[in-house]
Amino acid sequence: MLKYYSIIIGENPEYTKTFQPASKRKIALYANCLMVPVILWFINSYLLVSHVLEGSFLSAIFTAFLAGFIIFLIERAIIMSNGSKPIFWFRILLGFIVASLGSISMDEVIFKHDIDNQVAYYKQAEIDNAVHKVERDYQNQIVVQQSIVKQKGTEWNQSLKDAKSEADGTGGSRQRGVSKISTLKLNIAGKQEADYNTENNKLTSLIASVDTAKAHAKEKAETDFNVNALLIRIRAMFDLIAKDKLMFGVYVLFTLFLFCLEFLVVLIKIGSKNTIDEDLEKAREQLLRAKTKKTLDRSEIFFQPEHFVPSVQNANNAIKQNVSSIFR
Repeated sequence: MLKYYSIIIGENPEYTKTFQPASKRKIALYANCLMVPVILWFINSYLLVSHVLEGSFLSAIFTAFLAGFIIFLIERAIIMSNGSKPIFWFRILLGFIVASLGSISMDEVIFKHDIDNQVAYYKQAEIDNAVHKVERDYQNQIVVQQSIVKQKGTEWNQSLKDAKSEADGTGGSRQRGVSKISTLKLNIAGKQEADYNTENNKLTSLIASVDTAKAHAKEKAETDFNVNALLIRIRAMFDLIAKDKLMFGVYVLFTLFLFCLEFLVVLIKIGSKNTIDEDLEKAREQLLRAKTKKTLDRSEIFFQPEHFVPSVQNANNAIKQNVSSIFR
């Protein structure tokens, strides 16, 4: 198993097999800790695509392998990195980002049904807004047409009353019976009735057009609203958390647990002490650096002896003095 553990964390198996037991245990610890977030991301990515976003099996598998491979590279880079403070803080930041994204993704899977209810509320609100927009757009036309119909109806009723009063002698010419005047008033009432019916038909057609537009707006809103859109689902999750204290508490517990699992590699890397083999490797590196520096210093003496060797410096000064005395 040491061979596979070494390959996982990027070490040479032929080199690590000579390590002390403590170092071998640490290699196994690193490898196991590295695989935890990788497996977590693999499972979570598959469930997120297949169950939450309702993608196909092939797309879910591909996403799961891709996410697992990326997290594997990131986590192994964290284990293999070793350097200055900027590298240390970058490692912390990278671990924090990976842990945060992993927690959000897993929460989307865990709270799927609760989020579905909130997204359904969003969808209904979007549909209602679309329908209300159509109603607002046609409101002025309907009000104007209703006013015209009411006016035409009033004129028609008034003409009927005038014709009736003319016929029974209670109004107009005061001549009882059907006369030319009453006939004329009846004709006027008939014309106004036709005008009323025309305008009322226009109102009916307008209302039918509004109903049709509302149905189209509703259908379009239902079609355009994607209940599986990731950003909408994330927004729904945080809205639920903000409204419900119980869900907020459960969310915090789940998130902290997942965060610890995601951040495991970084914590182990920071908190674990160096083993004897690590100290030996570090000492070899320091020794090699010292030898390299010494070699470079010697090369400077070889190529520029006038700056370092006293006899060469004295000879060089004597030559300069003789040259200056010749040209005086």
